[in-house]
Amino acid sequence: MDSQPLNDQPNAQPSDKPSKLKSLLLSILSLLAILFITLTLQASWHNPQEQTKLDLLQTDLILQASQPSIMQDGANRNNVKSEIVQSLLSDRDSQNLYAQALASYQQVLNANNYLLENIQNSSTSPQLQKKLTSMSELRIRSGLLQVQTNDLQGAIATWQSIQELEQGNMSTYGMTAQILRGLWSEPQMLFPDAESQIRRTLDGWYRQVALARLYQAQQRNENLSELFQQAQIEQDAAINRLVIVNSIPLIGGSLGIMLWLGLTIQWLFFRKRSPFYLERQQQDEDTELLAWQVPWGLAKTWEVMVLWFTAFCLMTQLVIPLVLELLGISMRVSEDFTLQAWLVLIPYVLSVAPMLPILHLSLEKYQPLPTGWFQFKFLTPQWLLWGIGSYFAAVPLVLVVSLISQKFLQGQGGGNPLLPILIDSQNTLPKFLLWSTLAIAAPFFEEYLFRGFLLPSLTKALPVWGAIALSGFLFAVAHLNLADIIPLTVLGMVMGFVYWRSRNLLASMLLHCLWNSGSFLALIALGGK
Repeated sequence: MDSQPLNDQPNAQPSDKPSKLKSLLLSILSLLAILFITLTLQASWHNPQEQTKLDLLQTDLILQASQPSIMQDGANRNNVKSEIVQSLLSDRDSQNLYAQALASYQQVLNANNYLLENIQNSSTSPQLQKKLTSMSELRIRSGLLQVQTNDLQGAIATWQSIQELEQGNMSTYGMTAQILRGLWSEPQMLFPDAESQIRRTLDGWYRQVALARLYQAQQRNENLSELFQQAQIEQDAAINRLVIVNSIPLIGGSLGIMLWLGLTIQWLFFRKRSPFYLERQQQDEDTELLAWQVPWGLAKTWEVMVLWFTAFCLMTQLVIPLVLELLGISMRVSEDFTLQAWLVLIPYVLSVAPMLPILHLSLEKYQPLPTGWFQFKFLTPQWLLWGIGSYFAAVPLVLVVSLISQKFLQGQGGGNPLLPILIDSQNTLPKFLLWSTLAIAAPFFEEYLFRGFLLPSLTKALPVWGAIALSGFLFAVAHLNLADIIPLTVLGMVMGFVYWRSRNLLASMLLHCLWNSGSFLALIALGGK
């Protein structure tokens, strides 16, 4: 028997009209939330994108895989290896490889210069020291690239600037810069413990170049030969990592393009079978694809989202930092990757979990909810097809808009704060904890809120496509990173469409899990030691 939508039964709905005090409180919280989001996004504009930093890691891998010509002419290189390297470098002129790598480093350095000025003005000593160390490392590597582009004076000036940056307080990178200046000066100057210092502060291609120069200066031909053999081993590892990093977008993008071609053909010749065909929904009662029955108004939707975001901000900005400070945990974070991983997983869960009691209390008077809300259909296998298929469909879309976004923002806009932790942590347990955050906790909580509640609620006032677009945009904004807004909006819209058509939160959660897991795997390959 057909049931009349609750939207057409205003007398059956509990009143959403808030009291004056409640309205005033929500108005204040709304203004504070908008102000916080605006200021956070504005601040992220001046931060280098984590994606740009990841590009540096890929650049370093490419340098490693290309076999440094400073050490050998490469005539005896395996032909298969050469073909793999050339395929990975297909968009780069090998003669200009060093110049391109140097340009990438200079882009990140320029973005960091502005951020350094803000940190110096705020007098935040630990944050300032961390940024100084990061910039010193970038300048050391930039100097080695300048040497390869025959800009020897520029390289020496770059290394000299590290001492000026540190203002007389020579750090471990300052000592390395001094050693490198001596190695490339005329006449050369050799410092004690130069080899151990280079090994401690440099890795990959940069370590090989510096050690090769040191061994040549010390006439240690046997060590130079061993260094070349080690370089060949590291070249194999770099090629393997590059293959993994590039295969994810390459395979996913290729399958995604094929899927979109198939969907296009289906739309042109078999339109009634297309997932985008909507006319049949009006006649198919079993699909439950009519707009959700929403017994509350937009005021209640806004109330839930504002209360959740307020709780999220209180937990992340006040409660959790205060607890960590009182327990003395914050002082030990930088020394323990496992602790860092726990301090990603637990605070994340604590900051987003308040949405569950907020949703329960806010929607309690509407119980039982109409059919179709917060559905988990484990026994229907279609959610697996929707999740996997939509993942491949999303890859080319998000890749394209990510390139456009990165070009438009020119390396600015911040990035996901988990990325540097993912790169630095090398043990199994931290990796598992971080993966649990990205692939289990995030898909469950974020899909439950944004697709399970927000998307259907918006259909009260918007057509389904409008609700999908707006919920996707709000999903992106909630991540509080300017660089992520466009890509995450597109991804959020795909997840919204998948949930709308499947009416199963497991489908969008699977897509979310696959997306974050793919990114996680690429980061592990990119940053693995």
